[in-house]
Amino acid sequence: MTMYGHSERKSCIIKRIPKIALLKSLGIREGMLVSIVSKQPLGGPVVVKLGKRNIAIARNIAEQIQVEGA
Repeated sequence: MTMYGHSERKSCIIKRIPKIALLKSLGIREGMLVSIVSKQPLGGPVVVKLGKRNIAIARNIAEQIQVEGA
């Protein structure tokens, strides 16, 4: 399942990420536990909680990130 397709307010484990340097610089790595905080309407970003930080990820990138329910 993709990060964009995962339910809001649920935790998931990142299984595969695209090769985008920005994701690594934000601290997003395979095997990490994240929570989907919200999905913004009209094709907006997905907001995920990573530790104590909230990070917005563009929809087109979130659709490339493979996750698994925790």
